[in-house]
Amino acid sequence: YDQGRTTSIVVPSGDHGTHVSGIAAAYSSESDELCGVAPGAKIISVKIGDSRLGTMETSTAMARAIVAVRRSGAQIINLS
Repeated sequence: YDQGRTTSIVVPSGDHGTHVSGIAAAYSSESDELCGVAPGAKIISVKIGDSRLGTMETSTAMARAIVAVRRSGAQIINLS
C-alpha cells in the first residue's frame, strides 16, 4: 500500500456510512418503494474517522480521502 510510505490502521468505528449508502443505492427488483434514491449506484467506501481519536476526522485524512475517490472516477462525493 502506497509503496510503504503510509501506515494505515483501520478498525470499525460505526455503521453510519453503511446506512447512508443503503439509502442512496439500494435496489430491489420486487418493489420501487424498496429502492434508494439512485438504485444500483456504485459505492466507493473510504474510512477517514480514527477510532483512536474518538472517530474524529482529521483534515489530512479528509483531503486524502477526497483525492482518492476523485482519482477513482467518482462523480458525486457524500461526506456524511
